[in-house]
Amino acid sequence: MTIFSMISTFILSMPLRKRRRKHVRLLAYAAYCWSFAAVAASADPVIINQPFTANPGDVISLGGSGFGTTPQVFLKASHQAAAITLATKTADDGTVVVAAPRTIPFDLYEVWIANGSATSPHIYLNAPKPLHFDNAEIAPGAHVRIFGRNLYVNGLVPTATFIDQQTNATLKAVVNLPTSSPYVLDVQPPLGVIAGHSYKVSVFNGYATALLDDSIQGHAPGIDHFLIGQPWAYDFVYQDGPGYQAGTTGTNQADHHFFNVKTDPSLGVHAKGDGVASDGAAIQGAINKAAAYGGVVYLPAGTYNLGSMRIDLKPGVVLQGQSSFLTKITFGPAAPAGFIVDTGGMSGFADLTIQNVDLSSNPITNIGTWGRPISRFFIQRVVWNLGSGAPIYLTGDRVAILNSIFTQGVNYQNGSVAQKTGGVGPLYFSQLSNLHFLNNIVKWSTDQNSMNDLVNAIIENNHFTRGATDTLIAGPAQASWSWPYINQPVRAGQKVARVMGRQLTINFGKNIVVQNNLFDVSDGVILTNHNDGETILNEAGGQNVRQDWGTVTAADSQSVTDNSKCSGTCAWKIYPNSMAVIVSGAGAGQWRHIMAQNNNTFTLDKPFDVIPAPGDHFSITVPAYENTLISNNTATGNPVGIAMYHGAYLNVSVIGNQLTNNGGIYLVSHEQLSTSFTEPAFDTAANLEIKGNILTDTSGVFPSYIALNFVMINNADFWGKSVLSAEIRNNRISARASGLYYFFHEGYQAYTSFQNYGGQVYNDQHQGAIIGAVFQGNSCINCPADYTLSTGIVNATIWNALNVAWPGVAAKSLADLTMTNSSQTASVGTVVGND
Repeated sequence: MTIFSMISTFILSMPLRKRRRKHVRLLAYAAYCWSFAAVAASADPVIINQPFTANPGDVISLGGSGFGTTPQVFLKASHQAAAITLATKTADDGTVVVAAPRTIPFDLYEVWIANGSATSPHIYLNAPKPLHFDNAEIAPGAHVRIFGRNLYVNGLVPTATFIDQQTNATLKAVVNLPTSSPYVLDVQPPLGVIAGHSYKVSVFNGYATALLDDSIQGHAPGIDHFLIGQPWAYDFVYQDGPGYQAGTTGTNQADHHFFNVKTDPSLGVHAKGDGVASDGAAIQGAINKAAAYGGVVYLPAGTYNLGSMRIDLKPGVVLQGQSSFLTKITFGPAAPAGFIVDTGGMSGFADLTIQNVDLSSNPITNIGTWGRPISRFFIQRVVWNLGSGAPIYLTGDRVAILNSIFTQGVNYQNGSVAQKTGGVGPLYFSQLSNLHFLNNIVKWSTDQNSMNDLVNAIIENNHFTRGATDTLIAGPAQASWSWPYINQPVRAGQKVARVMGRQLTINFGKNIVVQNNLFDVSDGVILTNHNDGETILNEAGGQNVRQDWGTVTAADSQSVTDNSKCSGTCAWKIYPNSMAVIVSGAGAGQWRHIMAQNNNTFTLDKPFDVIPAPGDHFSITVPAYENTLISNNTATGNPVGIAMYHGAYLNVSVIGNQLTNNGGIYLVSHEQLSTSFTEPAFDTAANLEIKGNILTDTSGVFPSYIALNFVMINNADFWGKSVLSAEIRNNRISARASGLYYFFHEGYQAYTSFQNYGGQVYNDQHQGAIIGAVFQGNSCINCPADYTLSTGIVNATIWNALNVAWPGVAAKSLADLTMTNSSQTASVGTVVGND
């Protein structure tokens, strides 16, 4: 990550002096209609961006085009006869901000806009939005969760109906209300589910019905012997069939599925399990035997020494101990050692302690797959000490890691032990789908847990502890290190982190849930020497960006073309799950998946609401997060909290997290439209909500904040709309009032940074990048500036803010900053007020 200069690029404008007054104030609102959309005021209005949810009293930010200079917004609650006209807080041709009256009941809200000559198509708020399942399969009676928005609201009993895609039969599931919420339905499929059939699901939340886009496969009922919690686990073979009789000549070996490594008569070599003898050959022999027809290789109580032998876990085989307390496997210190999980599926580890005894960073693979995908693999009730070895590398589909403990020591993997360079964390997952990582403990000191290219992943109820023990003593050579504290360089003799590290990094995740986890630090305070220390980080691949950009030369209802970017056919950066995002013009804010490419034309998954015009800009991007829920996590002692740095973010909810002395929550978007710099891209975000989080700074080491930041690197003007209608509601920040700066000051922030590389001068075109942000119901205690806005922030709303400063604490309600070389008076169209 690049350190970006923020404070030095601004000139502070006059702060507001009065606090907590019942008023509405428009800040620096231009006399002219200020908008990207180069469309006539008489154009038909279209709502493109809206929130999923609106409660009575909520401020609602609507984005689109053709609203005109004095739009009227109408709202009709579905159980009321007449529509009402909503008072406009701030508006221009592409954005209008209103509020749902507190006096109307929660309901399905039908909303539309009139611009004086035409009326927009109607949109609906509070309808259910099912997004994804937590399993790949359903089976009769087996619980499955549906994640989304507005699924269980206002106490009304929801329903979930499964629709057989082969027969069109409908099956109503049972909804477990105590474990359901607006974001999840816990459902039990009915007995009529048919194995091999594909099912869609329809959700009714008491107000409206919606169909989930993805389908789910039916599975036959069965026994979940290893307690994996997913229907694919029913297919494991774990006991001998009736045709096998141990020790009997001519018995049916195809019915032999349980192999005791110490006593099984069919094995040529038996393991001793005394911790001294080399048992690798015996265990591998048992695995090979079990692989013929599938089964369990059972290790009774004992310690099994593998030495330097690497074990190949074959498809269809589970390596199981008597318990993690009684059965132990050791390997190392010499390489190669460890385990390779073979392709083919249906394998796992259960009820074991596994220890790499090497502490010298030898290249030992704890688990690897040779880079090949595995399928239907699990780790259950295992205590795994990785020593100083390489991480657990996994790639593939349908993986469950449950109720296990993973520890790893300081290591120099991929580096030099003598020079103390290199080092990797304990978990490295890549291109993994249908992951369940539940109820685990992970302890380590070096680097990070990395989970990239995830689809349908649940990371829940885990305890991650990063140790502050992998350090070095700074000397003169470290004086040039970057440092996230302003005016606090690295000092000789200071103990700092040796390598960058984070708790959890996810790059490119679709249908992700990270909830109810604990992230903490042991053995002191982590002082970083780089831009790192995040608790949950997504940086969209870092320098390995998956973005491109273009200018429309032609478009129709379902395609867009750019023939101006190069001569002939361009080398576009297109990946699986790439999307085209219109960022300027009347159609700004439209996201569409790219289904096909023909030369410089991209065919999209659904029609445009507004067809882009020639000259409009678009970004091509793989979302860093798409359909992601980060909720109810607890974090302490990490330098930074929840970080979305660079990339595109679509349908992301950060809700109910508690960060104590643990930094803040931020989204940083970039405009970097030159391949001569690293990380070229134009970043975007839509349907981002940050709600109900509690951030507390009692130590004065890591400040608490919630921040939206747009960084202009190249060009020197705003190329398009980046962050649309972000919702920051009902959060609580308790600051230390020390003025500490670590990436951001304490408080709520939405502002633009200009890095002016190459001597560029900011070109003020009266435009912006963060549009229609809503800050409502937030509190800030002892914040130096409760809210910070700047040039480039358009139609932001600060409503019902609760601001408290202790005696002697210098604080202000709002700092509205002006970018260097800007004639624009800081933010535009900002509204501050209270009910």
